[in-house]
Amino acid sequence: MNAPDPAICPAGDDWVGLTTAPLPVAKVLDWAVRPYCGAVVAFSGTVRDHAEGRPGVVELEYEAYAEQVGPRLGAIVGTARDRWPDLGRLAILHRVGELAVGETSVVVVASTPHRAEAFAAARFCIDTVKTTLPIWKRESWEGGSDWSLGAHQVDEVEGTTPV
Repeated sequence: MNAPDPAICPAGDDWVGLTTAPLPVAKVLDWAVRPYCGAVVAFSGTVRDHAEGRPGVVELEYEAYAEQVGPRLGAIVGTARDRWPDLGRLAILHRVGELAVGETSVVVVASTPHRAEAFAAARFCIDTVKTTLPIWKRESWEGGSDWSLGAHQVDEVEGTTPV
């Protein structure tokens, strides 16, 4: 049996990380449950079989500027906790490497006493991950392989260094 990846182990009420290992979606969801939190919201991004103008996607490959991902994840969590002080547990995990259709590439889970805050915090986290983490994907499809057409300029997160 392989040892657990230290990049995907919780630290207190936060669980953030970048890993090549499959993401433990069910484990993260169970971990987020707290006695004082009546809401747990999970977002799981999975590899789909198509992209704009690219039918028949068979694989994605994610690359990251790993040295910047950790501080930026910390900044996202810090901002979320400032905006929603009642957050119980918060997880943001992203996978890198080659992923097949159906595999989970990113998971965000937020628990709060009430559903509105859990939905808002989870939405903020995934939206901010998509615009601020230096992670890029290469798509392989029936007609070839290239970087995603949805690539974006990486924005700053307060408290981090620009890429």
